[in-house]
Amino acid sequence: MIFVISVVAIMVPVLIGIVLAFATARLDTVVAETKTAVENVDKGYNPAVTLGHRIKVAANVSTQLQEARVLAAKRAAVLPRGANMRIGRLGHENLRTASQALEEDPLSAVRIAAFHDWDGARAGAPAGGVPAATAAAPAAPAAAPAADGKIELVPGRDYPVVEVTDAMSGSEKRKARIANAKAKAAAMKAAKEAGAVSAAAPASAATAAAPSPTARAAAPAVPAGISEPEYIEITDEMAPDEVRKARIANAKAKSAYNKALKAAGIDPSAVEGGEVVAPATPEPAPAAAPAAAATAPAIPANIEPPQFVEITDDMPPDEIRRARIANAKAKSEFNKALKAAGIDPSTVDVESGKVVAAAPAKDPTAGPAATSESPQAVTPAEPTPATTYEPVAIPAGVPKPDYIEITDDMAPEAVRRARIHNSKERSAYNKALKAAGIDPKSIPEDA
Repeated sequence: MIFVISVVAIMVPVLIGIVLAFATARLDTVVAETKTAVENVDKGYNPAVTLGHRIKVAANVSTQLQEARVLAAKRAAVLPRGANMRIGRLGHENLRTASQALEEDPLSAVRIAAFHDWDGARAGAPAGGVPAATAAAPAAPAAAPAADGKIELVPGRDYPVVEVTDAMSGSEKRKARIANAKAKAAAMKAAKEAGAVSAAAPASAATAAAPSPTARAAAPAVPAGISEPEYIEITDEMAPDEVRKARIANAKAKSAYNKALKAAGIDPSAVEGGEVVAPATPEPAPAAAPAAAATAPAIPANIEPPQFVEITDDMPPDEIRRARIANAKAKSEFNKALKAAGIDPSTVDVESGKVVAAAPAKDPTAGPAATSESPQAVTPAEPTPATTYEPVAIPAGVPKPDYIEITDDMAPEAVRRARIHNSKERSAYNKALKAAGIDPKSIPEDA
């Protein structure tokens, strides 16, 4: 009994201490999180950007929608029944679409800003709707240049303006001014581009009226069995999942249309509006004039050509490496001396210890030189005659290489070994020929 009482007397304070420690740690964490939330409760909001709604700008779409629902519920709670419908009464209709009342509808504002950002939601759709892809956008009359050539923009008409009020904080005023400056700069850029296009219109019209030397080739017509794809129109009222499904369906329809055009032998990139647009026939490029014979520039007497170390096949690898390093150093010193004398080293080459003119680089884009009789005629190249070998007497002390014949039924490892053996045999044969004073190039491979 005494033992049980002793254990209980010891364990009860220990358990109480553990519980208190856990509770203290948890309360400390809750206090820290609450303090951080209280400090950041007013951060991240910019009503000047979010059309006057108290919605965090940098939050994700789900968080913004949650805040918008709270704002919409609070607004609906203080309004009389049916006051937030914005349709008026029978005989006194006053219909306003969602995009026209974003300052009063935070849910629609967040949904539109999710796809077009807040600047796009503030600007709204252009007057008259979105122009067709083939139709030219009309120039804004308000942004026309003045008599003195300067472009004058009207705030609120040519570009959206965020009104700066005294109730706004300093940071909100600064952000509003920055947004206004960006909108004005974008409008000015668009007005300048429209002015440049308008100025270039008469010249382009005159150029189009003149007969073009390049005639358009006859374009094949799209077969009657291939119809244009029917795309699903994507609107602002659609949910994100519906927008994604519509885009996928449109992409599949476009891909099937392109495959049908390719099967009919028509390039899909040349089809516009269901009609094939044939590319203009390019004009023949003028023939390049024959290059003049290159002559070596005059080398000063104090610049001697470099003396290169001849590299032969019988040299060991270390000597070959040293010879190449020495030749590179000699060439570098020679180029430095040429540059000091005002001569371009690329125009000079060294052959057998003599300075000669470097071969001109051939332009890969240049075609064959045209003759005076036929500027566009191309003379076919003559076939290269087969290499002939003069009979050379091979000394009796030079044995012929013993090659291993490679057949199709050999294993890959056996083919590799045979090629290595044949290469070694040919190398030893060439060394023996050089030792006998015979050039290995004058001996055919099968000799």
